[in-house]
Amino acid sequence: MSSGTNILVTDDEVATLKTLSAVLEDMGYGVATAVNGQEALALIRRQPFNIIIADIKLPDISGLEILETAKELNPETAVIMITGHASIETAVDAINEGAYAYIVKPVVMNELETIINNALREQRLLIENRELVESLQQSNKKLEEANKALEQVSRAKSDFMAKMSHELRTPLNSIIGFSEVLLSKRTSPIDQATRDEFFNYIHISAKHLLHLIDSILDLSKIESGKMTLESSEFDLAVLLEDVKVTVLPMLSTKKQTLQIEIGDGISTIFADEAKLKQIFLNLISNAHKFTLTKGKIKVICQLETPLLLHCSIIDNGIGISPQDQQRIFEEFGQVKTSPSAKGRGVGLGLSIAKRLVELHDGKIWVISEPGCGSTFTFSIPLAKKGST
Repeated sequence: MSSGTNILVTDDEVATLKTLSAVLEDMGYGVATAVNGQEALALIRRQPFNIIIADIKLPDISGLEILETAKELNPETAVIMITGHASIETAVDAINEGAYAYIVKPVVMNELETIINNALREQRLLIENRELVESLQQSNKKLEEANKALEQVSRAKSDFMAKMSHELRTPLNSIIGFSEVLLSKRTSPIDQATRDEFFNYIHISAKHLLHLIDSILDLSKIESGKMTLESSEFDLAVLLEDVKVTVLPMLSTKKQTLQIEIGDGISTIFADEAKLKQIFLNLISNAHKFTLTKGKIKVICQLETPLLLHCSIIDNGIGISPQDQQRIFEEFGQVKTSPSAKGRGVGLGLSIAKRLVELHDGKIWVISEPGCGSTFTFSIPLAKKGST
């Protein structure tokens, strides 16, 4: 018995209708009644019923029409047909149309109760089976999504390894090649100028290789969750001056200028000084690579709120096409429009900058047009003094 079970009883014999509804209500079911077919159809269209008990011969329409409508609206509804004029033909017709059972008047209540209990039990099993099927389908869908994600990870890993192998091999080959020339026994000696040039190439390649390895280690630490913020109080102007001193030798190779502007109200801030410095260095280095000789780079920092630092690195370089803007923050996401392949770098600087900004719960974005320069902007919430 269940108070959540709704039963509709339809019979034009008022005495039978009252008796059935009273007994069913005593059993704890919610009961609705209809004295003719039209009234029954109106109720069926208005709300779903678990069980419908319908006289097969009503004064206005056949009970089979009630059966048909009920099954169209809710296939799980169990329709029990009753009649005072038993015949094999009508019973067969009712069962063929989808009736759950067919009983003869006068209705034996124990028989009806058994039929109702069996019908409700089957309905519960159908619902449980459907929920199980839906759960399995959802599990299969999640499994398919997980498999697709694993495939993407596998492809990304393979792509990363292929690119990393290429990037590592390039400076290594340079180091090996120049070293072999210097170590080889030649019939004619190498003059000092050439020797110095070769050593310089080896030195540059070694530094390039070290930078690449450091970048890969940084990415690994971030992705593994081993890199955490270590906030402290420091002067932003001092940090940016240190950044400027660090990048000036690099900028001087292309006679580029760097201008730094710090907004009013910014003095000491509380953040991870080392990681913030690395963000600036990576973004300025990127601007340097894609800005032509005698180009201009500007850094602008201001507080949007007392605890939100907003910084832009602006250059008047070659700019970035819309399609490249979608991938420049990916690992090895190099842009192919660099003025010289030599200055393109390894494609990890922006990716690391993005990861470090996100480590601060901040965000980074770029606004750029080909030939019109680029503006990389990041905003990070500043830590409150006393936090780590």
